[in-house]
Amino acid sequence: MSARANRVTEAYLAECATPNSGLRGALAELDVSETMRAAWPRLLPRPVMVDETEFRSFGRDLVTIFDLVTSLPQRCFDGDFERFRAALGIDVRRGAWMRRLLGDGPPPLYGRADTYYDGASFKLLEFNIGSALGGLDMVGPLPKAYLRIPAFAEFAAEHGLGYLDMSGDLAAALRNAGKAIGAGEPVVAVLEGPGGMGTYGDQRRAIGELLAEQGIDCRVGEISDLTFRSGKPYLHGTAIDVILRYYGLEEMLAHPDGDALMEPVFRAHENGTAVVWTPTNVFGNKGTLAMLSEFAEDASAFSAQERAVIERVLPWSRMLGRRGPEADERFIAECMQRREQLVFKPTGLSGGEGVLIGREVDARTWRKALAASTQTGSLVQEIVQPNVETVIEPRTGARSEWFALWAAFMTPTGLCGGGVRAVPPGGSTVITMINNTQVRNTCLFTC
Repeated sequence: MSARANRVTEAYLAECATPNSGLRGALAELDVSETMRAAWPRLLPRPVMVDETEFRSFGRDLVTIFDLVTSLPQRCFDGDFERFRAALGIDVRRGAWMRRLLGDGPPPLYGRADTYYDGASFKLLEFNIGSALGGLDMVGPLPKAYLRIPAFAEFAAEHGLGYLDMSGDLAAALRNAGKAIGAGEPVVAVLEGPGGMGTYGDQRRAIGELLAEQGIDCRVGEISDLTFRSGKPYLHGTAIDVILRYYGLEEMLAHPDGDALMEPVFRAHENGTAVVWTPTNVFGNKGTLAMLSEFAEDASAFSAQERAVIERVLPWSRMLGRRGPEADERFIAECMQRREQLVFKPTGLSGGEGVLIGREVDARTWRKALAASTQTGSLVQEIVQPNVETVIEPRTGARSEWFALWAAFMTPTGLCGGGVRAVPPGGSTVITMINNTQVRNTCLFTC
C-alpha cells in the first residue's frame, strides 16, 4: 500500500492494541439489519485502508481492460464470434446461450475485478464480467455501520477516511436498463437458479434490501418461480421489468429443465417485455485475460497505450489448448519447469473450482491437470504474491496476519466500490467463500 494507507493502518492497529480501545471491539458493535448480519457470517475484525488516488487510478485501468476484453472478437478474430468462442474453449451450446442476449454491441460495464496488491501496485487476477457478483451487498452498508460506532467515527474524522458506495450507481444502472423498455420506475427481480435461495438466500435478500434503500421496488426469488403472461415475467404475482441475474450458466446447462426455464426469459429480453442485467457472461471467461496477455505483444491489435495498461495490471497468462498437440506438449513442458511460479485455472468455472497453485501440488497432479486442460479450456497465470494485512484479535489482543484478495466493483460510471476477502497463511491460498471456511470478508475505507 501507499505510505499514507500504511500510516493510517498502523495508527488503527496501535489503537486496537490498547486493551480498552473502542476500535478493538468494533466488530461486535456493528449495528446492521438481521438480513445483513445473516449475509455476512464471517467478517474480519477490522476494515482495510486503501489510498483513494491509487485505487481510482487502478479503476481507470480496469475500464480500459473491460473495453479491450469486450472488443476482442473484433480486434483479434475479425468480428467472428464463433472463432472467438472456440478459441476460449466454449462449446457450441454454451456459446449459443452466451450470445443469445448479447445483441450487436458489447455488454454494459458491470463486474468485479479480483486483484492482489503485490507491494507496488494492483494486479488483476480475474475480471468477473457479468451480473452474479458476490460481495456487493457489503460495499456501502458495512462502512456505514462502522461509522455509527463513536470510536470509529472519531478515528475516521481524524484520519480523513471515506468510502465508495456502489448502491446508488447500481440502482441508477438498473433504472436505466428499465428505460430501454419504457419502465419509468422498474420493478427489479434478483433471481437465483433453481434451489439457489437455499444456499445463497441471505446474500440475495441483502441485495434486495440494499436496492430497496435506494427506492427500487425489488423482489427476490428463483428463475423457477417465474410465470409469464403475454411474454411478461411475473415473480410471486408481480410484473418484473429488470432481472438482476444470479443464476449461473453452468447450473442452468446442467439442470434437466434448463432450456425450458431459460427460453421464456430469453424471449422476454429479446421482445422487450423485460431486461436481463447483464445479458451475457462470455467476456467473464478467464481465458479473455490470457488472450489480452498474449495479444499484448501484437502492435496491430492494441495501441502502445493499451499495451501499457495490459502490462501494468495483468500478470503473464496463457491459455492451454490453442496451439495444437505438438505445441501444447512443448508448452506443458515449460509449465512443468515453472510449476512453482504458476497457478492453473479452468476458464469456465468460478468460485475457485478447479484452481491449482503450482507450489501447493505435486508434479504428477500438476501435469495431469495441464494435459487434461488442452481439451477443456484452461489457463496458466504467473503467481502474484498477495499483500498481508495485520489484525488485532478482539478477545486476546494477539496480532495475526492475513493474505488479502481485493475486489474492485465496476458499474457504467466506473469504479464504484471495493472489499477484501482474506485468509490466514498456512493453508490453501485459493481465497473463495465457497470451499474455504477460513476466509473472512471486510470492507474498504479510502484515505
